[in-house]
Amino acid sequence: MKTDRFPQTVCVATALLCAMASLGILNSEEPKSAPAAEKLPDPFVDRVVSYRIGDGGGKNEEKLPQIVLGPPQGGGPLKAGTDVFSLGRGGEIVLEFTDNEVIDGPGPDLLIFENPFLEEPGNNPHAGFFELGKVEVSADGENWHAFPFDTGTKKGFAGCNPVLANSEENAIPADNAEKAGGDPFDLHDLKLESIRFVRITDLNNPFGRDKTVGFDLDAVVAVHSRLLDPK
Repeated sequence: MKTDRFPQTVCVATALLCAMASLGILNSEEPKSAPAAEKLPDPFVDRVVSYRIGDGGGKNEEKLPQIVLGPPQGGGPLKAGTDVFSLGRGGEIVLEFTDNEVIDGPGPDLLIFENPFLEEPGNNPHAGFFELGKVEVSADGENWHAFPFDTGTKKGFAGCNPVLANSEENAIPADNAEKAGGDPFDLHDLKLESIRFVRITDLNNPFGRDKTVGFDLDAVVAVHSRLLDPK
């Protein structure tokens, strides 16, 4: 007996089209791409706002601003790095984070790298050459807050700890407060939630055998930061 298969074929085709449509195969629209991942902030300070060179300073002034804006070029515990800008006695520099702000997070929030070094094989932290700097921070560049310090112990100053991170010689992340070296600062100590400006002033009060020639700035790095609202 002859059987008409046309209705059955139509049903199968219809079912196939429905399945394809449900899978988006027949969708004429362009496939939607995944949302772009949020750009992480660069941890390095972005701009030199101003500086004042004190007596005996000015080394590498011709290399400003780049010499203080990138990652640190540390020399390790027994050697001073030379990729630095010298402030001179009583000199000062003001720097700004322009596309991100340093925020209060767990532990240190900011690292400042100078070029101190130790002079004993046992790496005695009190036997070495130190050119210290007082550190102040600000959210707007006008209202400043100084980190507390102790001239007897060097606590609270920048320029105390040798710099271990060196972007050309090792893979130590510059924003790793436990491994990079440098001097850590915690916004919690000042009860501040965020800052964008950093001011460093040479103390003109050396610890070590030689007279100071001023704070030598290598780099300023945010440990905790977030992107600024473009508005």
